[in-house]
Amino acid sequence: MKNLLKTSVALAVGSILSISAVEAAGHKEGDFILRVGAAHISPNDDSADLLVPNGKVGVDSATGLGFSGTWMLSDNWGFEVLAALPFKHDIVGEGALSGVPIGSTKHLPPTFSFQYYPDVQSDSFIPYFGVGVNYTKFFSEEVSSAVRTTLGSNDVELELDDSFGIAAQMGADWKVGDDLYFNTALWYMQIETEAAVRVNGAVATTVDVDINPWVAMVGLSWKF
Repeated sequence: MKNLLKTSVALAVGSILSISAVEAAGHKEGDFILRVGAAHISPNDDSADLLVPNGKVGVDSATGLGFSGTWMLSDNWGFEVLAALPFKHDIVGEGALSGVPIGSTKHLPPTFSFQYYPDVQSDSFIPYFGVGVNYTKFFSEEVSSAVRTTLGSNDVELELDDSFGIAAQMGADWKVGDDLYFNTALWYMQIETEAAVRVNGAVATTVDVDINPWVAMVGLSWKF
């Protein structure tokens, strides 16, 4: 009986040590995590009136390639830089302008965040949360032929101001191989801009546009 008790205690202690080892096996200080995946931007948009009462501007969703790098500053904290290939969005009329194509734009959304990795992480499942700052650079704005016809000029330009805003995120890595993980992540980004329509070089009208998208990314993570 004593031998059985000793064996049981030894097994219990071994199990606890084994669990502790697993729980301590997540991303560690000094690690670098590269994440690459398909990123889908779904705007939660709104705007002031454009040209007519209740004439709104909306921004369509877009999907592209996203990637990020996280430097683990400690076992629980990391610093992430999020980037992507340029996204292209169609800009469309809503409300009284519903169905009217306005134009399009491309943008880059670099985001800088501090991430928190709670102690519940294991080597097989590693959740994290983050908050940071998003900078959105708009470029290659184009105006639709419908807008040119409505304004009676071919010399029509669309300009969108760059944006700074807060970003929040949550995500998780699931281990699928040695230092290889399946990753899912979700961000909410504050993106607010002023759109200016220029006709023959002069500003004809401006409108404030809140894009404020949800961004979902699914892909792979590599730990170095």
